[in-house]
Amino acid sequence: MKLLQTLAIPCLVLAMSMGCGKKTPEGTTPPGETGSEADGGSDGSDGDGSGDGGDASDGGDGGDGGDGGDANAVAECPAEVSDTPTALFADKLVMRLPKGVELVERTPFLMTANNVDSTCDAIISRMAVGYFEYDPNKAIKDVRDGIIGQLGYAEGDVQGWADETEKGSSYTGTFDVGEGPQGEPPVKGLMTMKEAEGIHYWAVFETHPNAWPAIKATFAESAKRILILRN
Repeated sequence: MKLLQTLAIPCLVLAMSMGCGKKTPEGTTPPGETGSEADGGSDGSDGDGSGDGGDASDGGDGGDGGDGGDANAVAECPAEVSDTPTALFADKLVMRLPKGVELVERTPFLMTANNVDSTCDAIISRMAVGYFEYDPNKAIKDVRDGIIGQLGYAEGDVQGWADETEKGSSYTGTFDVGEGPQGEPPVKGLMTMKEAEGIHYWAVFETHPNAWPAIKATFAESAKRILILRN
């Protein structure tokens, strides 16, 4: 098991660097192309309960010439996850993936997907699922911060955590990352972690803040549908 611990971190750094620092799309196709596809999505608000101010779609209707800078923002949409579960890591983790996602194995401890068109034309800029040896002496938020660091974010990049649920070795929360120094787009994401039989399993879902209203219910549903099978 110590071999698992030592291999997981460098492999994670190497694999995640493939998806870091890239300029990704703004999160959705322009509203003129999505049309009314996003209507009727108010039930998506029960996803992760994040009352963030990303609902900019209600802000620019006063004819101000779009000075809010939210040209790509969309309305909330209901959750859309796969009809059938996907088994990962020798069938130890089973989950319903967000619409359109097909994970690719980067290392034996990590699977990712990047820039996936998903529900309501929202783009999932990155999704990652992995595992490592559980350390019962480490606070769950320290584990959280360690994972976010291995995803390529430097200390201070995450501007804040919200909608946090913590129960023992399980954790779920949303986070915000601002625009990078070289124009990397901002990120809004969700992280979830669960432990079973000495192994910590985690999943991170990321998108552009403009796309958050459209995809947040899907992220929350996918995270909620993660099942760890015990021996």
